[in-house]
Amino acid sequence: MIIIKKIGIENYRNIKRARLNDLKDLNILIGPNNCGKTNILELILSLRNLSITKATTADFLCEECKKLKESDKEIENIYFTFRNEDFYLRESPNKVKSTLTILFNRESIDKLVPKVLKKQEERLSKITTTCQHIEDAIIMKSLNSTTLSEIHFSPFIHNDIIGEIKGTILYCPEGRLQSYGGKNFVEYIRERQLRGSQKRRWIDFLNRIVDAKINDERYENLIRRVNGRDLEASILEQGSGVRSLACLAVDILFNDAKIVLIDEPELGLNPFVKQEFLKFLLNESKERQIFIATHDPTFVNPVVWKNKNVRVFFYSLMGDEFLKVDLAESKEDPDTFAGYMPHTTSLKDTHMYLEGASDVYIFQIFLLKHLKYKYEDWIEILNKVGIYHLGGDFWSHLLYTVPNHPYRCLVVLDGDKKQLAEGICKEYEQANLNVSKFKFCKTIEELKNAFSSDVHPVYCLERNCIEEYLEPKPDYKDSGYDKKRDGPKIAEAMGNIPKEIEDIFEIILQNQIL
Repeated sequence: MIIIKKIGIENYRNIKRARLNDLKDLNILIGPNNCGKTNILELILSLRNLSITKATTADFLCEECKKLKESDKEIENIYFTFRNEDFYLRESPNKVKSTLTILFNRESIDKLVPKVLKKQEERLSKITTTCQHIEDAIIMKSLNSTTLSEIHFSPFIHNDIIGEIKGTILYCPEGRLQSYGGKNFVEYIRERQLRGSQKRRWIDFLNRIVDAKINDERYENLIRRVNGRDLEASILEQGSGVRSLACLAVDILFNDAKIVLIDEPELGLNPFVKQEFLKFLLNESKERQIFIATHDPTFVNPVVWKNKNVRVFFYSLMGDEFLKVDLAESKEDPDTFAGYMPHTTSLKDTHMYLEGASDVYIFQIFLLKHLKYKYEDWIEILNKVGIYHLGGDFWSHLLYTVPNHPYRCLVVLDGDKKQLAEGICKEYEQANLNVSKFKFCKTIEELKNAFSSDVHPVYCLERNCIEEYLEPKPDYKDSGYDKKRDGPKIAEAMGNIPKEIEDIFEIILQNQIL
C-alpha cells in the first residue's frame, strides 16, 4: 500500500541529497556502511514531528501563498523542526539550508482520511491566488533557523491528514538482539497486552518463519518441542533469529501502522529465514508501506519478488546520492546483474564485469569457445569464472558493489568510455569509503600487470562497442537490431574470436590454470 509516493532530502545529517521517487509498497535501501540508509528511515520516522498551525501564525515562504490567509482564515500551514545535529555534517543552520519534499498518495490518503482532500480542493477553488506552484507535494525549507517552513500551499496540509500520518508510523530498530525499544523482551510484549488469539498468531509466525519447534508460549516464555519433550525458555535464551523477530513480529502483526520502517531485517537470521521473512514482508506490503535498509543481498532478490510492487534504491558514490535501480534488468537476467549484488556472495573467485546484459551474453559465448578450443578441462575452468553486467549507463554507480580481494575482478567497458573511465577510477581512488579500488589500464600489458595487483583493473576496448567485433558486423544502430538476441547469434556463428578479447581471457584465466 503506497502512502508516500516521493521523498526528497537535501542537507540532512550525512545525506547531501536523496531523491526517492516513485516509491512502491516495499522499498529497499542498499549501500555501503554509513552512507545514510538508517538516516532516511529515521527521517521518515521523524515525520511524527510535523506540526500544523493556522496560517495566521505561520506564513508560507511563497509571497503569493501568504495571501491565502487573507481569503480563508482557516487555511493551515505546516512546519518541521530539526535539531542542530540534523543539519548536514552538523553545520550551523545559518550556513546550510535543508529541504524536505513529501508527496503522499492521493488514493491511499482518501482511504485513510475520507473526503478531506476533496474539501481542501473545494476550499482552494474559492480562493484567488496567482501562485503557479500549488500542487500536492509538501515542500519545506529552512531559513536561518532549525525550523523548516512550507513554501507553497498543498491540499495535504490539513490537521486530519497530518495527524493520521503521524500516528501511523512504526519503526523496528536495528539493535534488537538483547532488548527491544529500550525494554527487555518480556516487558515489551506484556505491555502490548496480547489476547489469547493474538498470542497464538504470534507463535504461528515464529513457528513458520523462524523455528518449527516453537509450538506454544507461557507467560511470554517460548515452548519448544524437542524429542517429545516441551522445553520452556525465555526469549533472551533463544537463538539470535528468534530474538531478532520476536518483538518485531508483535509490532507488525498487531499494529495498525501503515508505514513500517525496518533497519537491517537480516539481523541474526539464516539464509532460509531471511527469504521467508522477505515473503512475509511482501505479503504485509499489500496493506501497508514498508521501508527496509539492508546490506544483505538475500533481501534484494528479484526471484522472490517476482512481479511484486518493489522499489530498490542504492547509494551512488559518484553522485553522493541514492538512485533508483532499474528493475527491468533483474527480470531479464537477475543472475548476472551486479546491481543486486549476487556476485558479492559468489564462490567464483574470478569475476569479469561488463556494461550491459548483451555484452555479458556475447562474452559468455566467446569465453566458452575459447576454453573449448584451448583447454581439456574447459568445463571446470568455466565454472570458476563469473561474468556480470553493471546496468549499462549505471556502470559508474555500481562499481562500488565489486568485491575486494581475494576476489580477482576485471571491468571491461566499451572503447568510447576511455576518458570517462579514467576519471571515474581516480574518483574511486580518492574516495573516503571502504570500497574496492580501481586502476585504469590503457593497454593489454597494463591490464596484465594490474590484474595481479591489489586493485581491480578497468580496461576499455579498442573499438567503441562489442558489436564492432562481430563478423559480419551488424547494423547495431538500426531500430530492428536487438542487442540481446541478435548479437549472441552472430557471436555463436563466428569461427574466430577477436584477438583482443582472447588476450583478455588469457589474463583472467591465469590463476585458474596454474
